[in-house]
Amino acid sequence: MSINNKYKKYCLISILTLVLLISLTLISTAGPKFTLIYVVQEGDTLIDIARKYGVSVNDILEINGITENSWIKLGQELIIPQPEKNNLPDWDYKLLGKPDKLDHFKLDVGSNYSVRVNPMQSLPEVKIPADKIITYHVGLGDTLFDLARSFNTSIGVIMALNNMEDSIIRVGDKIKLPINNLTPRQVLERTINRKELELLARAIHAEARGEPFIGQVAVGAVIINRVLSPHFPDTFYGVIYQPGQFTAVVDGQINLTPNRTAFRAAREALKGNDPTMGALYYYNPKTAENKWWFATRRLLVTIGDHVFAK
Repeated sequence: MSINNKYKKYCLISILTLVLLISLTLISTAGPKFTLIYVVQEGDTLIDIARKYGVSVNDILEINGITENSWIKLGQELIIPQPEKNNLPDWDYKLLGKPDKLDHFKLDVGSNYSVRVNPMQSLPEVKIPADKIITYHVGLGDTLFDLARSFNTSIGVIMALNNMEDSIIRVGDKIKLPINNLTPRQVLERTINRKELELLARAIHAEARGEPFIGQVAVGAVIINRVLSPHFPDTFYGVIYQPGQFTAVVDGQINLTPNRTAFRAAREALKGNDPTMGALYYYNPKTAENKWWFATRRLLVTIGDHVFAK
């Protein structure tokens, strides 16, 4: 073998070794992360909880958004800040209620998990009607704590609803979530699927792409207000394709591909941003054919070229 070939082989081995070392480093630093959740027991004080986990009371107050003079209550779930790394230390493995090795859970590298510490507090009894429960598909980065906050409930309720022994969830899992504590608009925001979101964005793009952003949000808000109204169909498809309601459906512009702004406006409207103040109708005074009918409605606001009414 020539010196040149030996040099090339040495360089290739060195590069492969370096890549392997970098990969191992990334894997070790991107291991499973944990958010520790403590369930308040009878007689607990913030001072006692802080001492137990080696953190300060102020740290607990800050991470949970609690004011200094607030009281904690039985069954309340508190995030316990990790004093050093955002990882569950060896002495806390037992808090999972399982064997000492995390291998038991087959945890995903880079994922975040919420661990509910429940030494004495049993899971709550839940009696939620079937029509107030949805099936949720766990996505990347989801934890029970985040889902509990988003659905205005607790980790304990979700665990009880799903007969879970621990609070570990993984991407792709299907879990039941309660919507009984949400407003109809919040339910819509959390249950809309990708096809419905695209349809809403298409309607916004077709009807208001020449309007300012707030005007596009306003059109989205009107559609959502109709979906939630008992006087209109209760689906996005039903509202948008209701005969004679939207010009863009009649002239075919509803089939145009929506841009990013339309999707952003759709999401803003879904979040509850309603610059129309609850409008169910809108029209352009310059082009509307049935102005007499709109004159019978309660006019609310004018945004861009559109007048919004109820």
